[in-house]
Amino acid sequence: MSAPASRVGCRAKIMDMLHSPARTRASAEWLVGQRGTVVGVLRSGTLALLELDGEPHMFPCGVRRWSVHWDDLLVYTVQPGPDDSPDDYRLGLTGSGREAVHHAVRPGTVFGACGALAHPLPFCGWSLPFKATAVKACPECSHLVRTAS
Repeated sequence: MSAPASRVGCRAKIMDMLHSPARTRASAEWLVGQRGTVVGVLRSGTLALLELDGEPHMFPCGVRRWSVHWDDLLVYTVQPGPDDSPDDYRLGLTGSGREAVHHAVRPGTVFGACGALAHPLPFCGWSLPFKATAVKACPECSHLVRTAS
């Protein structure tokens, strides 16, 4: 694992908000799934200062830079570069109600990583990200997503 200071300039995606500061966690519903660039290291290397992609009006209070714990991030490029994350799966469902199973679906498709026909949940041009640790996550999709990234 590289030292946090050497990760400045890296691209990252916010995957969760379990370890981040309380003020950042308070905006989790807007921040999880967002991507950005690490522009600084805070609190003796435990937090990344992440500048999110997009315009300020897209974020809570117009704030683009957020302090996020490293364990809540997926750092997917070591050097600054294009936005090509290996972990770009969206939530797709099979079944209904309480019996619905969560599948990892690539954007623009209707098949889960396991091959099951799954229905993505688009909302205003945006989809919920697939979370491999969810209780209802398909075990095969979870395994395939974890081994791919």
